[in-house]
Amino acid sequence: MNIFKRFSCAILSLICILNLSFYPNYIFSQEKNNFKVVAYCSDIFKDSVETNIQYDKLTHIIYAFLIPKEDGSLVPIKKPDELKKLVKKGHENNVKVLIAVGGWFDEAYTPLDNRFEKIAASDELRESLVNNIVKFVDEYNLDGVEIDWEYPDLGQSSLNYEKLVLELSSKLKEKNKYLTAALNGAWSKEEGPAVSKSVTTKCLESFDWISIMAYDMNNKQHSPFWFADTSIEYWLNRDVPKEKIVIGIPFYAHPTNPTWKVYRDIVKQDKENAYKDAATIDSIKYYYNGINTVKEKTRLALNKASGVMLFDVNEDTLDDLSLVKSIDDVINETAKLTLDEKSKKVYFVVDNHELIFNENDNLGIPFIDKNNRTLVPVRKALESIGVDISYNSLDKVVYATKGNTDLRIPINKDYIHLNGQKIQMDTKAIIKGNRTYIPLRYVFESFNYKTTWHNSSRTIIVTPQS
Repeated sequence: MNIFKRFSCAILSLICILNLSFYPNYIFSQEKNNFKVVAYCSDIFKDSVETNIQYDKLTHIIYAFLIPKEDGSLVPIKKPDELKKLVKKGHENNVKVLIAVGGWFDEAYTPLDNRFEKIAASDELRESLVNNIVKFVDEYNLDGVEIDWEYPDLGQSSLNYEKLVLELSSKLKEKNKYLTAALNGAWSKEEGPAVSKSVTTKCLESFDWISIMAYDMNNKQHSPFWFADTSIEYWLNRDVPKEKIVIGIPFYAHPTNPTWKVYRDIVKQDKENAYKDAATIDSIKYYYNGINTVKEKTRLALNKASGVMLFDVNEDTLDDLSLVKSIDDVINETAKLTLDEKSKKVYFVVDNHELIFNENDNLGIPFIDKNNRTLVPVRKALESIGVDISYNSLDKVVYATKGNTDLRIPINKDYIHLNGQKIQMDTKAIIKGNRTYIPLRYVFESFNYKTTWHNSSRTIIVTPQS
């Protein structure tokens, strides 16, 4: 009898676990815990690692950079005491701390590519570098290494990179440490740069994750949303599982000459810059990622990858305009959604500001109709761009005016009247739950606004026509 009871309890426990694993909120709770927020922390800044990092919103920190010498030894880091403080503070907050090995230049602005080539091509030098890196990891109680060789070429260089990666991976895995890599973004699912093609399948299988540097393309296209999307798609197409993909987000602007502008300084000039992706400062137009784009990239990563990488955290603010806070807000919001809610949720950015609809407002929630058109609650949507709204309940017509634009939207009709001219639609305005819903694109375009749909983040961008 006792054996039967124990067996029954075990079966019931298993059933409970299975039920929990299929319950939507449980799934998203797990998703939040597994989602990586990886922040680079550079030694070039003077900020205190004890007070200037929001540890409670991060999962991993990568300290930059540990520079190899041509003989396989390592250049001493500039701020050993700061790294020790970073590791201590990180571990106190359950944040893993890694070291980035490499980078583009050394402190004399000499490219490191040739140095990596020489080391990786030699069995002796390669072994020396691997042993020195592992020794450094042990000395500073680090949790792993991000290899940042920019960049191996196709051919023998690629094979030497593979040797370095596999040997370093073997040593680190013995100690249960991470090995990750900083790799390039791509402009399409099929076509990435040649340096990305040099990263072999064996390397990709050895990395715990890859940090995709989806930035530095050019000034205006420094790091747009579409580049993050295609970069993820490229590595997925290379058979890297989404659980190993972390998308990089820059906290700095292009051009980097004549001055290097970081997010916190751009926002200091004007708080409204936080909601834009471009700002003119001292007659120079700088391009960067503001709050709206950072939120959208976080949603993209939640949908198609497993985390975000921030380059770097020292360039953020510590107030309500913080990009790290914006990322954390998205993660927390998504964690509360059921699977059904997440699949139906639509996000809006109107005139550079997020337009938020929620149940507490009692103003209605946008949805996508059977014609695959987005319908939005009329009043909140149009008042956000300064349109006056009225409703004739007898004729069942919404009247919307702004300046010289007069728009009439009849309910349950597949047309609207713009300044007296009839415009045919492939959907209809409706009343649902005592709220009036209007077709977003047709109505906003009537007031000379452009609408853009980003399917990967389920976001609609509404901007004035230039």
